[in-house]
Amino acid sequence: MAKNNFTRIENRITVCREYTELWQNYFSFFSEDMEDKLITPQMEEEFQNIINVLALNHYKFSELCGEFMKNDAAILEILSQTDSLQTIKEMPEATRGKLMIEWHTTFIDMNKALGKILAQMTAKQLQAMQAGTAV
Repeated sequence: MAKNNFTRIENRITVCREYTELWQNYFSFFSEDMEDKLITPQMEEEFQNIINVLALNHYKFSELCGEFMKNDAAILEILSQTDSLQTIKEMPEATRGKLMIEWHTTFIDMNKALGKILAQMTAKQLQAMQAGTAV
């Protein structure tokens, strides 16, 4: 039986897409105006779950996609500033605005990394991926 190569391009693409999607879900919790938002325990729990998954999967993302990003460590820096929704709500508006800019910059870098990975695919690999099969 052949060894599974986790660094193959299709796996890198999958990891990058899934992590970027989760990063987008994380942002949805604090992208709205937080000042009048009522934060429920359920919302905090969901937010904590997303943070936990992002933190747990950061190593895999960094190993497979980090070389294509300017600063994959920025993810952990941003996560460390947002330990709860209540913390975000209590941030001064300028600090929250800076956090949102950092999130967006990192999100753009993630998508650029995905583009760089996709650019490494051969035409045959790309066709197979678009057809829904792996080469």
